[in-house]
Amino acid sequence: MTDQVKILHVKKVLKDAYQYMHQNEHTLRVIWLINFLLCAIFNLLPGGLSNPIGLIWSIIYYVFWCVFFRFYYQKKPYFCFSKVCASAIPSSKMIFITFGLLFFLLILPFIPLLMGFHNKYLLLFERYMSALQMPQTSVLNVLIFSLIFLLISPFAFCRPYLAWISALQGFSGSIRKVLKKTRGNNIKFLSLIFLLNLPCFVAYGADVMLKCHGWFSCGFYSIYLIYFNIVFAKVYDYFYQ
Repeated sequence: MTDQVKILHVKKVLKDAYQYMHQNEHTLRVIWLINFLLCAIFNLLPGGLSNPIGLIWSIIYYVFWCVFFRFYYQKKPYFCFSKVCASAIPSSKMIFITFGLLFFLLILPFIPLLMGFHNKYLLLFERYMSALQMPQTSVLNVLIFSLIFLLISPFAFCRPYLAWISALQGFSGSIRKVLKKTRGNNIKFLSLIFLLNLPCFVAYGADVMLKCHGWFSCGFYSIYLIYFNIVFAKVYDYFYQ
């Protein structure tokens, strides 16, 4: 007998995540404050992750979200070294899949040139390359990255993320198992990531226009990333419980 295919209700998980934040407002204030301090430290780091201190920061930030999810599911102790290490397996797979798909998408525009398509395509290709060479902080670059991330998100982010949440609780971190549970939901995951990314793009644009040097984004993400992760906790609950 085949397992029943469950189709994600995007609107419901977004609403449930908001209700959870509203019902646990006082507790989440502490988490928000810690997250804001971590975001602020990152914003002050010259060079971001290229800074040697950025590696230490990224490890601390990773552990922070591990503790957050164990707190959300009331898995004590909230910090468990063995579970943090176990969660590194699906998270490393997520990074590997993401970089693999990004590499494929990066070389994709070169394929028509290798196949002999020139003239009009060459002009389009030159415009594409010039857009990528714009300053790293350009809104166009962020838009291009967001579109690429949206396309690969069902396989490179959403499902590995659910496997990561599972591993943090001491359960199976198998991506194959997640694929089986979430089959038939590619469009739903695309729409979910699209809706979740919209506020991020608006916040980035506002930060650039207001010349806040990252501080507007810092304040926004300190709250929004909590909501973002609760949304995925609700997605996990829907498919696993």
